[in-house]
Amino acid sequence: MDKLFLDANILFTAAYSESGGSRALFELAKIGKIILVSSNYAISEARHNIEKKLTEKHLVNLYKLLSELKSVDKKNFSYQEIQKYAKIIIAKDIPILLASENQKVQILITLDKKDFKTPSIKAANLPFEIMSPGEYLQSL
Repeated sequence: MDKLFLDANILFTAAYSESGGSRALFELAKIGKIILVSSNYAISEARHNIEKKLTEKHLVNLYKLLSELKSVDKKNFSYQEIQKYAKIIIAKDIPILLASENQKVQILITLDKKDFKTPSIKAANLPFEIMSPGEYLQSL
């Protein structure tokens, strides 16, 4: 069974829209087909963006969806750990890579192609794949 790490943009999109690939991942988790995990860092970013851009209803949706997560990485990473990925991705996304690695996932799910689908990321030999929800769903 695949274990997927959800980036903040997936949490935001799933809370915003009842259809689409991001929400479909939660439906698959609900029926036991996949395992979803995330991190306090990603959840905090999603919550902040929902509060800034959407409504209270969407924030309630987020909290309902979070109940489907099997685990949430709470680790605060050290400077040394952060330096591991400093040359391959922008600073704000390093905790996402580290939490994905820490959670021992097979796949990091993100909609951020600009930062996560780069030659330096591809060359890094990460211990997990990086896919969009659509790419993952098509791979099933």
